Amino acid sequence: MLSKEDTELLCRVGPGTAMGNLMREYWLPFMYGWELEADGPPQRVRLLGEDLIVFRATDGQVGLLGANCAHRGASLFFGRNEECGVRCVYHGWKYDVGGNCVDMPNEPTESNFKDKIHHTAYRCGEQGGVVFAYMGPRQADPPGLPQLEWALLPESQVHHEYKAVVACNYMQALEGDVDSAHIGFLHGRLRLDDKQALGSYHRDRAPRLEIIATDYGLMYGASRTEADGLTYWRTTQFLMPVHTHFPASYEGAVPSHIWVPIDDDHTLVWGVRWHPAREVPGRELLPGSSMVGMGPMQPNRQGSFYSAWWPAANEGNDFMIDREVQRTENFTGIPTIRLQDAAMTTSMGAIMDRTREHLGTTDTAIIKARQRLLGAAKALRDRGVTPPGVDQPELFRVRSCSAVLPADVDWRSALEGWHLARTNEVSPAQLAGRLP
Repeated sequence: MLSKEDTELLCRVGPGTAMGNLMREYWLPFMYGWELEADGPPQRVRLLGEDLIVFRATDGQVGLLGANCAHRGASLFFGRNEECGVRCVYHGWKYDVGGNCVDMPNEPTESNFKDKIHHTAYRCGEQGGVVFAYMGPRQADPPGLPQLEWALLPESQVHHEYKAVVACNYMQALEGDVDSAHIGFLHGRLRLDDKQALGSYHRDRAPRLEIIATDYGLMYGASRTEADGLTYWRTTQFLMPVHTHFPASYEGAVPSHIWVPIDDDHTLVWGVRWHPAREVPGRELLPGSSMVGMGPMQPNRQGSFYSAWWPAANEGNDFMIDREVQRTENFTGIPTIRLQDAAMTTSMGAIMDRTREHLGTTDTAIIKARQRLLGAAKALRDRGVTPPGVDQPELFRVRSCSAVLPADVDWRSALEGWHLARTNEVSPAQLAGRLP
């Protein structure tokens, strides 16, 4: 259970909030690079409760500006993206990617009024085919982009599986990834002998957790008892403030999510999977297509932020639940793992009332992740302490793992080389873990 005060602190991300200020210390991904065409139309986005427009200027730079013109508040979404700036169509004021008003044609030529206007603008950076935003106080000299492994690998080794808007707070969505116990239920098939495509199955459905605080967040191992003196380990990484790497496949592909707060009630979830040593097949992702795990998107929601990225399966149609499939094949009857997760987290309400929950031992990683975020937000607010990893972007190059090890082997040391990306070899211990 979390107090009402700490729930508010944890979940509110708008300007001036403690958690919003923490989030603004980090780079947050919000667009694919290919979504922005030089001199193409501006697009509506929302990040951390702020309505913004994004555009790619003539010279290729990405601009992220306050959505409404500094003159009379008309939306810059309708603006003309031309000659290295966005021009408001109401009176012609033009802004460059830095928020400088570079032209004010409705003022006399001798006026210097434009030099006094500086519009809200945030730094953008690109790596791995993704545009990141830095909305913090160090706009003149921001920290380095996080060295996430997928963002540094060749394009052929990375699969961007999906990006989508989920109608709930970022934290309850993120908590699902640091909850190892739900795998055998929410994502489980009903019988061991059923085909694996119907879901996971393991006889031990009560994992024991070992949690390690790290300089970038936390890591934990969830153990389940195997036969013949073996232990099945599923390890998870939480990278401050919104990245999760959940257990990798035995062949070495590492899956991850990024839970970017759009506002208090909406989250932009990214699914990225990569292999550190070889190509990943089937990497196509097209707007409006049926994405791996997420299904098709709705028709473009004109007037909305991220208008092309709203899933067709949602709370309005019960996430396409099939009660016959639920009765005969798997626990939920909901088509995919990602939609199963989304159904649970949105069913809690936009922001879950954590004063009413009752957490058990398998929820320890959730408790620790909350404490990590709350502690960092309070330290920044009360003492000005820079949050974990902000000035050490190299710390973000880590991985998760699935492995079967002898019961007397320490999982931390056995898997350290893999976790810290010091080796690309899939170990015999990992290969041993080809469970049904």
